[in-house]
Amino acid sequence: MRNESTRVVYELIQKDRNVLAVTADQKNEIYERIRQENPTQYIDYGISECNMVASCAGLAAIGKIPFLYTVTNFMAMRAFEFIRDSVCVPKANVKFLGRSTGLVCGALGMTHAGTEDMAILRSLPNLLVVTPATPLEARQAAEYAYKHQGPVYIRLEGYNEPEHYVEAPSFKPGCGHCLLKGNDLSIITMGSIVNEALMAADILRQEYGIAAEILSLSTLRPTDEALICATATKTGLVMTVEEHTVYGGLGSTVAEVLAEQGVAAKLKRMGFMEFSHGCGNREEMRQQNGFTAMDIVREARSFREAQ
Repeated sequence: MRNESTRVVYELIQKDRNVLAVTADQKNEIYERIRQENPTQYIDYGISECNMVASCAGLAAIGKIPFLYTVTNFMAMRAFEFIRDSVCVPKANVKFLGRSTGLVCGALGMTHAGTEDMAILRSLPNLLVVTPATPLEARQAAEYAYKHQGPVYIRLEGYNEPEHYVEAPSFKPGCGHCLLKGNDLSIITMGSIVNEALMAADILRQEYGIAAEILSLSTLRPTDEALICATATKTGLVMTVEEHTVYGGLGSTVAEVLAEQGVAAKLKRMGFMEFSHGCGNREEMRQQNGFTAMDIVREARSFREAQ
């Protein structure tokens, strides 16, 4: 996903001199290409995320369109006050590409596990919070961010994620997608963990006769309230799965929608109750932290059987 989103930045730079590729010592091969080919539209602030955000708010004020690409934790948490005061309150036209979210950087420990970013950032005014699940969605989100007047945060996990769309529906804030229909249980996801949810749904159907409906929410703020309410009304059992803390993220968003809309459905949240633990690549970290397809199968069966 991060390669597709930054590739969009490269393409935009070729046609718009106001687009800037900005980083804080975290460029990838595409940003490196921009640095070499378009040095006047590239800025590396080093490990100084607060300065980067504040400066880009100023650049946006004079008509520039900066795309900030760096590790989510250091941008969303270390520079939070600057995002809030300098970008979101004045609705500055700044685009955040938050890389290495979830368990992608598991070999570097919990300091690099981006598991609180959605809870932090969806509380801010004027900020569009996007959670693409596939490379194509990430590309569409970056293209939309360029056209959107105002701040946008795009949550990017890793690279080489599977693509579930031959042609994804046009990206629209507040619109989620139903990837698999079912009547027995609703599983709502965000980001690439949808891959595990789809594998879990196949196991649930083939081995246990449970038809799970799989939904992917591509934005948390705004979110697709109609889709959430429809699936909850249909199955009566809603399970959220997120590579993120259950406090303030997807699970909280769905709970808020169901409560406020008065939908009578049971809810189970699957995500981090505390911090991540262990060490390894994303697949190994999912195994160590209980985010594999089989973990989802066990949680879903337990949830359904308890009703």
